[in-house]
Amino acid sequence: MAEGIMKDLVLDEFNSNHNVVSIEITSAGTHAFFGNTASENAVKVLESKGINLLFHRSKPISDNLVRKADLILTMEKSHTEYIKSIWPFFDSVQELKRYGLKESEIPISTEIMDPIGMGLEIYMEVFTELQREIKRIAPLVFSLAGKKSGN
Repeated sequence: MAEGIMKDLVLDEFNSNHNVVSIEITSAGTHAFFGNTASENAVKVLESKGINLLFHRSKPISDNLVRKADLILTMEKSHTEYIKSIWPFFDSVQELKRYGLKESEIPISTEIMDPIGMGLEIYMEVFTELQREIKRIAPLVFSLAGKKSGN
């Protein structure tokens, strides 16, 4: 869901400000299989918000993805620790709920629940949390993308 939400925000940025953000957004799982479609409930929730998730295919995080990335945001601390253990050279990884915050602002829990296998109501709650956090960090990510492209 996070990939779809972030891509939607980039499209909103373009539509409202005609601001082209040079950014590649992709999601990958620490223990994902390659090629699975998004869950039915994820598709339903995003569709109800005008976001098409039918394009999505899962993929595991890989050496190639990490080497190309400028930033990796995770949903859980265990994901962050896993990535750091496999790719210790990559230091731009942290939980989404932690990104861009001062130490005193970081919430007690930086975890975002994975709703896989749960009901539609839980998916909606996770969507709301992801959307709130992604909207919060979007200006920081857009700025990072702008700096990288020289804008």
